[in-house]
Amino acid sequence: MKPRAAALLLPGLLLAAAACATAFSPARIRDEIVRQTGQDPQRAFEFTLGPTTMSLARAVLGGTAAEGGGLPLAGLDALELAVYDAPPAPPEGAGLDFTRMPVTGWEPVVKTRDGARSALVLVRGERDDAIGDLVLVASGERQVLYARLRGQLSRRLPEALAEAVKSGGTEGVKDALMSLSEPASGDQ
Repeated sequence: MKPRAAALLLPGLLLAAAACATAFSPARIRDEIVRQTGQDPQRAFEFTLGPTTMSLARAVLGGTAAEGGGLPLAGLDALELAVYDAPPAPPEGAGLDFTRMPVTGWEPVVKTRDGARSALVLVRGERDDAIGDLVLVASGERQVLYARLRGQLSRRLPEALAEAVKSGGTEGVKDALMSLSEPASGDQ
């Protein structure tokens, strides 16, 4: 194949590969909960902050809330967050296990399962200095948390999220991510 033809073919192949990736959204996670438990979660909290809303929040809050309570969230341009009440685990089962969720086109960087807790952190769009797209799905005994973060994210973020799940469960991660919308102390 000639170099020019290869150069024209490469963008098409990259686009096709991206199209084959698992599409993540709150609805996809809800479907996975139903697939694993047979029950639709009764209560849910979902919100999305896109690039424009994130820029506005940073301007209003002076950029200080973007540090996210200890998570390395500098470079965050968009956040999608959903929290569901987890259906009760069946007597014969151990609850939700997101490490078993079928995923294509994403690199799993954290997969952990410990009793009733499971966490999965996936990335794509990696560069030497940053991650472009990250998905976290975590479950505990009572909650399921889904977060999708986009931007130029720290390469330390996947491990920081895994540690937040381990130490604070889904509540700890939710609180850290929700701190993006709260004014820092002294700004009120």
